[in-house]
Amino acid sequence: MSNKREIIILAALSCALAAIPFLVVNFPPIIDLPQHVAQVRLFGEAISNPASPYRIQWITPYSLVYAVLGGNWLIFGPINAGRMGMLMIVVFWVIMLHLLSYKMKRPALAASLASILFFGHILYWGFYQFAFGWPLFIGWILLSKTEFQTRWKEGLVFFLASIILYMAHIFWFLVAVGWLVVRHLILKGDLKRLMIRVAAASPLILLGLAWYPSLGAYGFISQTIWATTPFERLFSAWLVDATFGGIKGSIEYIVFGLLIVWIVVACLQNRKDLLSKLDRELVVISALFMLLAFILPDKQTNTIRFCQRWVPPALAFLLIGLPSPRLKKSMLTGVVVVIVAGFLLLTSWQWIAFERTELSGLKESLAVLPQTPKVLGLSYIKDSPIVRGRPFIQTFAYSQVLKGGELNFSFADFGPSLVVYRERRLPPWTPELEWFPEKAKKSDLLFFDYALLNADEKLHAAASSNQVLKPLTKGGRWRCYKVGR
Repeated sequence: MSNKREIIILAALSCALAAIPFLVVNFPPIIDLPQHVAQVRLFGEAISNPASPYRIQWITPYSLVYAVLGGNWLIFGPINAGRMGMLMIVVFWVIMLHLLSYKMKRPALAASLASILFFGHILYWGFYQFAFGWPLFIGWILLSKTEFQTRWKEGLVFFLASIILYMAHIFWFLVAVGWLVVRHLILKGDLKRLMIRVAAASPLILLGLAWYPSLGAYGFISQTIWATTPFERLFSAWLVDATFGGIKGSIEYIVFGLLIVWIVVACLQNRKDLLSKLDRELVVISALFMLLAFILPDKQTNTIRFCQRWVPPALAFLLIGLPSPRLKKSMLTGVVVVIVAGFLLLTSWQWIAFERTELSGLKESLAVLPQTPKVLGLSYIKDSPIVRGRPFIQTFAYSQVLKGGELNFSFADFGPSLVVYRERRLPPWTPELEWFPEKAKKSDLLFFDYALLNADEKLHAAASSNQVLKPLTKGGRWRCYKVGR
């Protein structure tokens, strides 16, 4: 167990290191970030203008994070709201990890080491709601261990906590209720307490059941996809990608290997009394999350990386739940500081390189747009040599963040979003151009006033010679074009 002073120092150092990547760039490589921030602008339009094409879905279980983004919009402005909002979430996550280690008398160094697990695909894809629900679930774990003097107070507290988790993310709310069942029924055998707490959460369960059919009605459905089998996930690079999955290269494999070494050494050195030294509840939570990772599909109801997203929290809880390796305290502290600082400083360096090279021209392109433009975003360059995934598919949404207007694709087209179109939009242009820009036709251009293109010099030269497109910016990967009629 670590003392309070040590935990505070380690938590402060971890928070400072985790903040660096967000402070050294203007446009972090977070895929859905601009679309989430655009929701804040659309929320303002829906509130201020009853005749706007948007409506607010007050009961959608994904809305609480927009209070964070909205607050940062007011403090730091629209262009910085997304990155500063995520900075606050990662700091919240680090603090809650160290609070968990303190309350449950676990090693603080393990909490610091687990802090780097935030910097994976959950962050890079921009799963804002899921990332925000992660530290809130830690609060739920601590709450489930709390003893209450009166039953009515216990019921009221769990009802309020259920509202918070439901509004953060439906997945975290569901696993939170599931954890109550596992903890009180299987681990503790306390049926009475389980009934009180589940009863407190039941109104939100009913609300979720009433909300879910609206997804299908709004077209938020997709085929269930199993890209990998459970066997393939265990014996392949899948586990590394599910743990991190953000930056290309060998660094994630190295850090993943170091985490596994930490876990193996901790278990071997403490094998004689391992059961008495580990925290049973945290290890069970870790096992349950890892089970979800291996049995869930890769995509379900338009939710991508459905199974992978449970691996980082599983490893975080396992690191804290196990005893530390038996090394000299100063040596162990040095190892953790080197791993955390090295990984996050390298992440910062990669983010700077990404912004300078792969987002070159973006700032200038956004600056020349007028207010309320109708913008078509096409990223002909799909992959990055630095960041995994498809980091450019939503970048054009920064135009709506800064200038308003309309896009060829918006999160307002997504059924679960806080702000959606009053009437489901059926665009006359080719669908899914954010994913497949090569399908764009000349007729698609004519539905828009401007086009933001991410392309190489050859494609930009071709676009400049197009009679429909007039270049407004020159130089850089991203350029703005005026669409002629």
